[in-house]
Amino acid sequence: MIKCKNGGCPKGKDICCLSCEDLEGCKDNGACDLIPGEDFEGTCPDAVVEGSTELEVFETKSAAIIQSIADIVTQKKDLEEKEKTMKAQLQKAMEQHGIKSFNNEVIKITYIAATTANSVDSKKLKEKYPEIASECSKVSNKSAYVKVEVK
Repeated sequence: MIKCKNGGCPKGKDICCLSCEDLEGCKDNGACDLIPGEDFEGTCPDAVVEGSTELEVFETKSAAIIQSIADIVTQKKDLEEKEKTMKAQLQKAMEQHGIKSFNNEVIKITYIAATTANSVDSKKLKEKYPEIASECSKVSNKSAYVKVEVK
C-alpha cells in the first residue's frame, strides 16, 4: 500500500493521494502540491510503500515510467518496421527508374547498389595457416539498400 509522509488524503483515506483512483474528481487536490499532469512524473518523493520488497517498491513507484518506456519501445518497433517496408518500396522504385540519388529541401535519398566483399575467415586462418591470410579469405554478398538522411 502506498501511504503519504504528509498525512495522506484530506478526506481520511490512508493512502497517497496520487495513487487514489478518485484524485481527478477530488477538489482538495490531495495533501501535497504534486498534481498529475503538472509536477507528477510517475513518482512522488513523499510516497511510502509499506509491507513490500524493494522490487515491489521500485515497480510501484516507477509504474508510469515503465509503462511509458514499454509504449515507446512498442511504437519504435512499429515505426522501424514501417520504415523498413517503405525503404524497400523506395529501393524497388529507384531500381525500376534508374535513380541513384534524390535530394530536395526535406530529404536526401541515395541508392547503394549490391556489392560483394572479401574478408578473412580468422577462425580458419588461426586453425590452418596463421601466416597465410590470403588462403583463408572468403567472399560475402552485400544486399542493396537505401540510405535516408533527414535534414
